[in-house]
Amino acid sequence: MSADEHLTAIDLFCGAGGFSHGLALECEHLGYDIRLIAVNHDDDAIATHRLNHPWAEHHNANVEDLHIPAVVGDDDVDLLVAGPECTHFSRARGTKPVSDQRRASPWHVVDWVQKTRPDTVLIENVPELRSWGPIDDDGQPTRNGETFDAWIDVIHSLGYSVDHEVLNAADYGDATSRRRLFVVARRDGRATHPAPTHAEVPDEDREPWRSAAEVIDWSDRGSSIWTRSRPLSNNTMQRIAQGLRDHCGEELDAYADVVAGLEPADIERLQEDVVPAAELEDALDERAEPFLVSTTVSTAADTGTRMIMGQQSNARALDADSEPVPTVATRGAVHFIEAQPFIKPRNLPRGDLYTNATYEATDRPLHTVTARNHDGHLVSPFLVEYYGNSDTAAVDDPLPTVTTNDRHALCVPDCSPLGLGLRYRMLQPRELAAAQGFPDDYEFTGETKASRTAQIGNAVPVNLARALVNEALTSTVPSLTSYGPEEVPADD
Repeated sequence: MSADEHLTAIDLFCGAGGFSHGLALECEHLGYDIRLIAVNHDDDAIATHRLNHPWAEHHNANVEDLHIPAVVGDDDVDLLVAGPECTHFSRARGTKPVSDQRRASPWHVVDWVQKTRPDTVLIENVPELRSWGPIDDDGQPTRNGETFDAWIDVIHSLGYSVDHEVLNAADYGDATSRRRLFVVARRDGRATHPAPTHAEVPDEDREPWRSAAEVIDWSDRGSSIWTRSRPLSNNTMQRIAQGLRDHCGEELDAYADVVAGLEPADIERLQEDVVPAAELEDALDERAEPFLVSTTVSTAADTGTRMIMGQQSNARALDADSEPVPTVATRGAVHFIEAQPFIKPRNLPRGDLYTNATYEATDRPLHTVTARNHDGHLVSPFLVEYYGNSDTAAVDDPLPTVTTNDRHALCVPDCSPLGLGLRYRMLQPRELAAAQGFPDDYEFTGETKASRTAQIGNAVPVNLARALVNEALTSTVPSLTSYGPEEVPADD
């Protein structure tokens, strides 16, 4: 197809439009005039798609309920993309019973392929789709891959070259390490996948992975975990503690041990018995259990965040500007400091002035600050995940897979000689959308945050979609079926 031709594309299960947006951007880049048919059953998702792509044709319906010839008309279809329902193939479901009806959506794609005969088909799903097998007598999936192989064979039988590969969105310029299976089918050439443009270890051909830090709103570092009206669960405290161990250096291990042992009831008791700053030294001598101390560190402003500090029983309060962080005993007492969210200079004040002035946290990006930074006391922020193995992740890496629920939290430790502050918040839909490659002006409808998050989590990352579309529209690799009997090339 030449770039001045009209292109007709269909996006089944289009959702909020990740694949469609990548398609539209790449067609604009290549100079194609595009007709886009978008189909989705979810009211909020199709409303988001319509809001951002008003020029497309929208069908708010199940794909199997539409009369395909009436939807497509007389146009030849150049490209069909689809992201059929994947929840009944994912390992995230564990051993929950599944239904054949809800696992049938990949077959609905075959029906559209058979009736529209697109030149190229791009299908996205979870990697576990390749283990798609029959349901046993107990309603459990066999996961032996027999049904997947049969499904691929049917697409082959329709005259397509087919290839499938798991791709990492981070390899194509999205700030997420989302890994998904992409099945490519072509009638006019060999099915191929795009070459990566980014890499964890960059080289002359590939740029470095984009980091989660690029998409995080650093003006919002969250609120103190010590002042919450509803304390975090112990599971969350253990995740935060693991993040301290994983990303902040072994000097904070003792703090992590204290954090990991706190239950909500423990935090509530600490909040009910806060020690005034003037009584700190006496409290350190008299108390063996963790406790909180309320004090204010004078800074450019007087509003504050909390810091947590563990101390052995015979310790004393230290000068924040001149003393190192003390050793924390395993039963270390804990107190918090109230401080303005700023980066604290390491040099001493002279004449009430800092030769290295303080600055507001919102004035400079924080993602480049590490545990050994010379700009202040901020320790590396990290992410806490709430799915799978409940892992932690560095903000210097791509955001782990964005899901349909709130599953990523930002934790910002703030370490000084006075102690360790812990700010914490869930990532917001706008940040998740940015990780998925959506531009800042892309609008998501839906009255609830849960709806918007689900739309973002269901989307195909935009830059990966662009790479797939570019490969589909520009690749000229022939397949054996591209040649007639007299045209098969020699092997020399």
